[in-house]
Amino acid sequence: MGRGIFVTRAAPSFILRMQLQSRLRAALQNRGYQEAVTPVLQPAPGPDPEIEPIIAPYAPLMEPDPPGREMYLHTSPEFAMKRLLCRGLGAIYQIGPVFRQGESGPLHSPEFTMAEWYRAGWTYRELMQEVEAVIAQTLGDRVTVGGKDIHLTPPLPRVSVAEAMKEAGVDPGPWRGTGPGEWLDRFHDAFVARVEPWLAGKGAVFLTDFPAPAALLGKMKDDDPFTAERFELIIAGVEIANGCTELTDPAEHRLRFQAEQELRRRRGKKVFPLPEAFLHDLDSLGLPPCAGVALGVDRLAMIAAGAGRIEQVQAFGFAE
Repeated sequence: MGRGIFVTRAAPSFILRMQLQSRLRAALQNRGYQEAVTPVLQPAPGPDPEIEPIIAPYAPLMEPDPPGREMYLHTSPEFAMKRLLCRGLGAIYQIGPVFRQGESGPLHSPEFTMAEWYRAGWTYRELMQEVEAVIAQTLGDRVTVGGKDIHLTPPLPRVSVAEAMKEAGVDPGPWRGTGPGEWLDRFHDAFVARVEPWLAGKGAVFLTDFPAPAALLGKMKDDDPFTAERFELIIAGVEIANGCTELTDPAEHRLRFQAEQELRRRRGKKVFPLPEAFLHDLDSLGLPPCAGVALGVDRLAMIAAGAGRIEQVQAFGFAE
């Protein structure tokens, strides 16, 4: 176990997780981040075809009151936090619960804890340097997973998606000409089958420069419009954090959202309303150049505790 964790594995894992979360919060505050508080209930969840929100219908019980409507437990505080950036805040973070429909398994839970932070004026390069420093400060210089030491002292290795696919023996050439939905499906299948096992042997590594169809809301590279400035932090084969240089163009945001809505429609999934309040702030106030990252606190605690399942680092399991 790294020197950063100050309880032993003999202690309950959820206690280690609580202390780890406190250290993570302190690390961000010491770097000048202000803690943000945003609504958990949202009027629009975002149209990502890979994520399903938990629907929370609202019914008024008193007058005067807003009309009943379909609301959603947030899958991420991203839209609300970016609206705060539009209002002039420059470095903000949030640590709290997020909710995703149907997610269960060793690494997944319908409710889990996410640490998300953004800094104006940065790109994914500066943010990766900060993420690795925060991880080292929180976990220490190394962790032991499956009997193997994983060193966390910065700088951690960087490997692009293109390099990782080549090393793992994946050739995306035959995918050319396929639609975005089919391309993403093939990318995901190849990633799980070939790239993830290859990454599992690399210890702690940043996977960088994702292809455009997997850009999410990341900005494209200035010298390569087909590659996004996006990264994932992988430790022992497990995705711990996902970040990028953020897209700031409101028109491009709307186009990407509409494309995701269409993909959901083609897959027979429920199509959700666009986050119009978010889009309005992007258009009227402007999102400054910035970078942001979402980090899974439960997964980070699993690495620290040597846990095999997410519920082992939660005080209470789902619906317990």
